[in-house]
Amino acid sequence: MNSLAVLTLLSLALILPTVHPQLANSSCKYFADNLPRRLRELRVIFNKVKDYFQTRDDRLDIMLLKEDLLEDFKGYLGCQSVAEMIQFYLEDVIPKVITGSAVEQNVGFLGNSLLDLKQTIKRCLQEKGIYKAMGEFDIFINYIEEYLIRKMRN
Repeated sequence: MNSLAVLTLLSLALILPTVHPQLANSSCKYFADNLPRRLRELRVIFNKVKDYFQTRDDRLDIMLLKEDLLEDFKGYLGCQSVAEMIQFYLEDVIPKVITGSAVEQNVGFLGNSLLDLKQTIKRCLQEKGIYKAMGEFDIFINYIEEYLIRKMRN
């Protein structure tokens, strides 16, 4: 390997660790600025398939997404609640949509958009998420304790 290539690789190795956080911060700023547009895109695509699914829903008396879930999103478990709902749609709902039509393509787009949103949120909130999770570790311990006490009584 010639000395210019070695020097270039060494320079990149030294520069990249300092550039990466700047790129992450820049892309997170871009994400925050474009979030309304991305959510609007999700709504537009969903509106294309909404009638298809709602006309096939024969249990209109049951509502999965209730007001208390929205309150969870606003509360101290908001980040976890949002992550779990995104995961639910990505793992349990979207992969099971088989229509063989444009509906399936639109649902695939929704899934890809949700996955991208999830990854971006995780990347952009990573450090804050770590502090938040560790800051609430005592609550986690309390939940474990409550769960185990309830199980031992039964």
